[in-house]
Amino acid sequence: MGMLAEERRMRLVEWTRSAGLVDASDAADRLDVAVETVRRDLDVLQRRGLLRRVHGGAIATEKYAHEFTIPERENRSPLEKQQIAEVASKYLPEEGAVIVDGGTTCAALGPFLMDKPNLLVITNSVRLANTIAESSTQLYMLAGRVRATSLSSVGARTVEDLQDLNALVAFIGTNGISSDATFTAYDTDEALVKKSMMRNSVETIAMADHTKFDSVYPASFARPSDFDRLVTTVSAPQPVIEQMTDAGVEVVLA
Repeated sequence: MGMLAEERRMRLVEWTRSAGLVDASDAADRLDVAVETVRRDLDVLQRRGLLRRVHGGAIATEKYAHEFTIPERENRSPLEKQQIAEVASKYLPEEGAVIVDGGTTCAALGPFLMDKPNLLVITNSVRLANTIAESSTQLYMLAGRVRATSLSSVGARTVEDLQDLNALVAFIGTNGISSDATFTAYDTDEALVKKSMMRNSVETIAMADHTKFDSVYPASFARPSDFDRLVTTVSAPQPVIEQMTDAGVEVVLA
């Protein structure tokens, strides 16, 4: 007698959670059942919200739903973020205004924004403001409600505040970049702020380390053509780099 359906489904959930994804045909082999059976199981589990169906199998819902806290994010590829910030800093103007988005990757720009009296930094990042506030760089902190998980101001007030501010360059972070190169954020209010920042800037630069690729969050805020440059690392997936390049974006590898 084979394994009970419920037992089989629980095993599928476990595999998806531990590996992040499960391949239907591989799981069918491991469970010694037909691929069709596994697909039906995955459909049932998706209806229960235990995983998310994708082409050829399923992925863990946490890959989508979990928003990392600031300490968790700082521990995710900190060296990479520093390298990305170092490369992105080469695009800072000598004078004028720049917009710097919230998030830990953009916050890594902090050291490169210190003591530049001819530069005005407009930001919604509490952490970045804290880093450069005591230096001679001019700082404008955007109004709004501060989200604890990202330590950045978001919402209607922030968007309103941005309306009268214009910048030469906007440095934009992202929670995820999907396989079709859609840029997504965890929070809809945060996504609106990113859109406003991009709209009010002459040039837009996306900053993303390798952990941001192939993950999707609820709020889409940009397509490749919305950016002038993407600063990422050599480990970024080639198909996404090609899509960005095809859209006329200059991809700069740190």
